Amino acid sequence: AISTSADISSGINAEYGGSVRLKSFLHGSPDLKIMLNRELFVGELPPDYKKKGAIVLDECCFHKCVNRELFSSERTLQFQPPVGECVIFNYILIDKLKNPLPFRMAISTSADSELKEVQLTLKLKCNVPPTKRCSAISLTIPFPYDLSSVNSGDKTTNISLASKCLVQWQIPYMDGGNEKQLNLRVKPASEWSEFPTSCIGPISLLFECQSYTCSDIHINKLKVTEQRQNYMPYKWARSVTHGNNYIFRV
Repeated sequence: AISTSADISSGINAEYGGSVRLKSFLHGSPDLKIMLNRELFVGELPPDYKKKGAIVLDECCFHKCVNRELFSSERTLQFQPPVGECVIFNYILIDKLKNPLPFRMAISTSADSELKEVQLTLKLKCNVPPTKRCSAISLTIPFPYDLSSVNSGDKTTNISLASKCLVQWQIPYMDGGNEKQLNLRVKPASEWSEFPTSCIGPISLLFECQSYTCSDIHINKLKVTEQRQNYMPYKWARSVTHGNNYIFRV
């Protein structure tokens, strides 16, 4: 039998791409103002900046309608919005996230040549605050060979074979601080003499988390200027994190 274990609790590389997306169907052509964090900088901090809590973006770009001078002085996006949906502001942060990564994982594997099966135990912890919830969670676990069967021993656990060598684990939601465990037993479709445990993975994760951002960039205020009398437009802003390229290397 061969056994391996690992606690994947820290990120090797974290690149966070964010955006301010707008959906506008306002009457007329009013100016909009979106006020972001005051402690927001691009490239590097000013030499004389001493306050804590600053956010330094590695890269950013703006929609052509945005007044960039106002962003430089006040961290405000001012513009006349086009009708419909568009991206007003894009940014990238590399290895400088203000909040913890949403998930961490511990994994152990063992292979039994007599039973001709592989056992995998995976513990997934949700690292967001207890008041937050991650939903639509999907893990994809690649194996180095085709599988004939998968079993978790728990009928409430939603696992399936996405292809001959890919196992998917679906979790409807996880609240911050909670942990889920998957006890997986798989059987290869063909004979094997020695199981290459190092060849499992990398494990990919998809998820969504409302009202949470790893960058801690948020909208302080949304204002419609040049407003006509008796016209009160409906305003709504939300923050959401999507995990589209979240990889655990085993």
